Amino acid sequence: NVYAIKTVFTLENLGGLNSYHIRLVNKMIDYKAIGRRISMYRKKKGLTQTAFAEKLGVSDSYVSQVERGINKISLPRLDEIAEILGMDITLLISDHMGSTEKSINSEIHEITKEWSEDQTNFLIDLLNCADEQFKSKDKE
Repeated sequence: NVYAIKTVFTLENLGGLNSYHIRLVNKMIDYKAIGRRISMYRKKKGLTQTAFAEKLGVSDSYVSQVERGINKISLPRLDEIAEILGMDITLLISDHMGSTEKSINSEIHEITKEWSEDQTNFLIDLLNCADEQFKSKDKE
């Protein structure tokens, strides 16, 4: 789920003429993407959801909900998670930090690293088929 946050900043003009209001409307937070990154880094640390939940002092079902993007996670909780995972919180929050492409590639690698060549080729064929369908829909 993607949730919109509305933030309003007020900046005083140095000359005292006017106040400028900058409205950042619909700044998107993708809780599913954050959850996927938490899951990926948790697994890289070799932690099960249960072991991770114990370190956080929460239930394993809470961890599962966070990783699936069902729970809107607070900034203090994200900071705690980053600390447990031994990483900077910005890697959990932002796609930009490692670039979206690198993040996607890392997720795909994490999922497919133990697949056979046939399984990997099947996925590539499936992606090519999906790509053709998306391109044909875009032309319509």
